[in-house]
Amino acid sequence: MNRIRISGKHYDKIKEHLFPGDEKEAVAIALCGRSIHGDSHTLVVQEVMLIPYEACYERTGYLVHWPTDIIVPFLEKAVKNNLAIMKIHCHPGWYEQFSDIDTESDLKLFSSIHSWLDNDLPHASCIMLPDGRIFGRFINHKIEFEETQQILVAGSTIYNWLYYENRFIDDALQIRNMQAFGEKTIRTLNKMKIGVVGCSGTGSPVIEQLKRFGVGELVLVDLDFIDKLNLNRILSSTLDDAINQIPKVNVMSRSIHETGFGTKVITFPSHISEYEVIKELAECDILFGCVDGSEGRHILNLIASFYLIPFFDLGVRLEADGKGGIESIFGSIHYLQPAGSSLLSRGQYNLQQLQAESMKRANNSAFQELAQNKYLINVNEASPAVISINMQIAAVAVNDLLARIHPYRNVANSEIDATRILFHEWTMFHESFENDCEYFSKMTGKGDIEPLLNTPGLSYDKKAA
Repeated sequence: MNRIRISGKHYDKIKEHLFPGDEKEAVAIALCGRSIHGDSHTLVVQEVMLIPYEACYERTGYLVHWPTDIIVPFLEKAVKNNLAIMKIHCHPGWYEQFSDIDTESDLKLFSSIHSWLDNDLPHASCIMLPDGRIFGRFINHKIEFEETQQILVAGSTIYNWLYYENRFIDDALQIRNMQAFGEKTIRTLNKMKIGVVGCSGTGSPVIEQLKRFGVGELVLVDLDFIDKLNLNRILSSTLDDAINQIPKVNVMSRSIHETGFGTKVITFPSHISEYEVIKELAECDILFGCVDGSEGRHILNLIASFYLIPFFDLGVRLEADGKGGIESIFGSIHYLQPAGSSLLSRGQYNLQQLQAESMKRANNSAFQELAQNKYLINVNEASPAVISINMQIAAVAVNDLLARIHPYRNVANSEIDATRILFHEWTMFHESFENDCEYFSKMTGKGDIEPLLNTPGLSYDKKAA
């Protein structure tokens, strides 16, 4: 599959430049990272160059003629870092295909680009229409055109333009969902691949909802197995599962197949930090983080940033009153779009917690010694959790996803970065975060690099070994 992903901020920047209101064509160039996995090749936009209107030789309603030597700095970066070039221009007259003029221009431009880079990897050319929709094509080293099958914009509203047919859901199973959220939304979900990390308290009800909305494929990640302590909140789990210590991902997979909607499932009974897990999650259109700790959240945020994937983080906290009861119950759903704020900048974890948790997983005895000597903070153990709280948080998270692919709320998606529920106050409210994260913004659209996620323990050599 050939795909392109763009952050919401880059998309807005490109759209504003391509449609200044003069009804003339304009052009922008994007420098893109790559994600290659199996037969999928994804270009992820990491930097954008807007070709100045005044620099163009000619601009009319059906063509734009511009000096291609202006992109030499991007070509030099692409050569150095094995990156891709994407050209995108507009058709203000709503012409919904590449014109002969476009093809002649692309043949000339991309012949030159391939000569510069001298490898077999593809680049891309795209067209934006006045409503913001984008379609495109890859140009391979033989200067042959291949239609782009998916273009996803990871913004406050998620745009997911699909140019292939691969449906399998029986409409009779989805008629009520179509009535509520629209046929287009359900058909989009049917083609989506969604990753869920953590298949316990909030994860299992998220999975339950996604499978019944007919999501095309689910990638499930959880290292743990079912035990008696979590039978009270993991959907579809049984006492036999706990006695036989069945992996949580296996229980979720079994339930998905038994429901019979046809959703495909890929399971990883392993930690999220493994190379193959990260590469499979990087193939997803959406990520749900249903984990308690800092390390899982941090890695998910890295994947979302490197590969431009919309990311929903779910959290629940119960605080005891010290007398055998509960003093307060909090729940939160954070939505993160690449090139924006992060869970780190929002204070959902800090680097000290991340260091301690990573150390505990890698070398528990060393962690205990450092913690006792106050060199590391203690990692919080699992807090009490109950199904009624977890299911409500999961439902709000899935409804947040639906609102971002099919806006139905009276509040703009751009105003909702986090939703918080204070059960003890019976209150729900939303928040927005304006500041970018200095740490994660540097990773926007990097795609596959060595080592993976710029993490030494994830080098390809170590994976192969």
